[in-house]
Amino acid sequence: MSDKKRAQAEALKNILRQLGDGASAEDVRAEFRKTFDTVDAGEIAAAEAELIKSGTPIEEIKQLCNVHASVVEGSVEVIAVDPVMGHPLTAFYKENDGLEEFLAGDYAEAKAVFLSAHDNKAYVKALKELYKLDRHYSRKEQLMFPYLEKNGITAPPKVMWGKDDEIRDLIKQAIEKAEAGEHDDLLFSEMESEVRGMIQKENEILKPMLVDHINDEAWKVIAQEGYQFGYAFIEGVEGVSPSDIKAWVKDEQDLDQRRSSNDIDLPSGYFNVHELEALLNTLPYDITFVNTEDRVQYFSENEHRVFPRTRTVLGRLVEDCHPPKSLHVVDSIVKDFKSGKKDKEFFWMQKDGQFIMIRFYAVRDAEGKYLGVAEITEEISELRSLDGNKTLMPDN
Repeated sequence: MSDKKRAQAEALKNILRQLGDGASAEDVRAEFRKTFDTVDAGEIAAAEAELIKSGTPIEEIKQLCNVHASVVEGSVEVIAVDPVMGHPLTAFYKENDGLEEFLAGDYAEAKAVFLSAHDNKAYVKALKELYKLDRHYSRKEQLMFPYLEKNGITAPPKVMWGKDDEIRDLIKQAIEKAEAGEHDDLLFSEMESEVRGMIQKENEILKPMLVDHINDEAWKVIAQEGYQFGYAFIEGVEGVSPSDIKAWVKDEQDLDQRRSSNDIDLPSGYFNVHELEALLNTLPYDITFVNTEDRVQYFSENEHRVFPRTRTVLGRLVEDCHPPKSLHVVDSIVKDFKSGKKDKEFFWMQKDGQFIMIRFYAVRDAEGKYLGVAEITEEISELRSLDGNKTLMPDN
């Protein structure tokens, strides 16, 4: 790092500390302008990483996120990338363009009717349409963030994921208020501001990181896996439909991720790789294995997964695979398994008409040595409804 870059990073770090001590964006804006003509996204990422290293909690940095963006707005060097038909990066930023059009058009009209005529139907529909942002955010978190983390960019993904979850919660709250016919102007305004703020953060801060740290092979994986989450606000947009993305992948060189096909000998039998893969993907539940280094080493790819899981997760720290609000639960399970305090832990939830069982098991060898964690996820609504006995096949 050059002396200039080092000085800029230290100055930006000091500004962020002032914000954390209670200074307003206006208080530090002038100082920022004196120090920086422009600032690139890497400097912001480095400053946030240094704050985390020095002990600043991620939650605190997340709370400062909007102030950071306000201070640097217009000063970040926004890079221009020529749109490529079907490329997942093009689709990602076209979604933001479509989102802005939606907010200024259908959403604004539906909200105006609700506030003036007390007719909530169109506004509830618009808010539910807005919640399709979850698809956009999930692709970012599950497909793009892993590559940033593998390249040492760890702080911005954690902070941004936390902000994504806040926005999701705000939209859900707005839907509840609108369905009840309540005019909560403060909530609606805060939610809209956060949504627009994330567009700015993605355009000015995230975009150059993605360009710098995700290579062509990685973009192929992202394009191949994007269907699991879906897309939003690009309907009718030329060049970025799901079929355009499939065509882009088809035109690229296929990825060959197959391992060795040698037989795998086990005490009770054997498999070749093809057989073992088919067996694991046939089981009626999702399996994920996290190794002793707390990194995802394997997951099954059955046809109907309970939760999306993509190959970008391989090698990712398990703590980075969950939203910030659930990190303490994950950390506690792993610590208890490693220490021998526990061998299993079960959770269950009801979501969208499904009853989902999530079971965690400590994986140990015959001598009791800890090898990792197996996560088994299963949708068990049908099992819960069983009654009586079934011991024979029904007549055809």
